[in-house]
Amino acid sequence: MNVQTSLPSQMPSPAGALRPQTKGRLLLAAIFLVATVLAFVLVYVTDDRSLVPEQRRARGEIRKLEGLFKAHNRLMGRFPSKEQGFTPLIEAKLIDSVPLDPWGHPYVYWMDGRNGAVISYGADGKKGGVGTDADLSSGGVLTDWGQP
Repeated sequence: MNVQTSLPSQMPSPAGALRPQTKGRLLLAAIFLVATVLAFVLVYVTDDRSLVPEQRRARGEIRKLEGLFKAHNRLMGRFPSKEQGFTPLIEAKLIDSVPLDPWGHPYVYWMDGRNGAVISYGADGKKGGVGTDADLSSGGVLTDWGQP
C-alpha cells in the first residue's frame, strides 16, 4: 500500500491580493519611511539658520563639551566649580587643554552653583555683542546673561 502524504496545496493568491507576510513588510517599510521623513523635518526645523557657520560649529562643540561635563558629574557626583573650570577634564585626560572656539578664543565654563554652561564669547572674544560677536551657548545666542 502506497501511502502518500500530501501537503496542503498552496493556492495562488487571486490577482491583486497580497499575502499577510507581504502586507506586514509593506507596513514596516511605510513606518520606516515616515520615521525617516519626520527625522529630517525635525533636523530642518530645529536647525538655526540665523547662525553663521562658525557659530553653528561653536554650538556643536559646546554641546560636546557639556556632554563631557555631564559625564564628569555622573562619575564624580558633582560638576566642577567655576574656579576649577576645564581642569578636571584635562586631569582626567578627556581633553588636552582648554579648547578654543572657531575664532581662536578659549571657551568659558560658567557655573552658578546649580546650573552650568560652556560659553563662547563670539568673534570678538568679549562678553556681549550681536551678530558674529554674540555670545553662544548650547542653546544658541545668549541674550540674557542671567540664564545661559
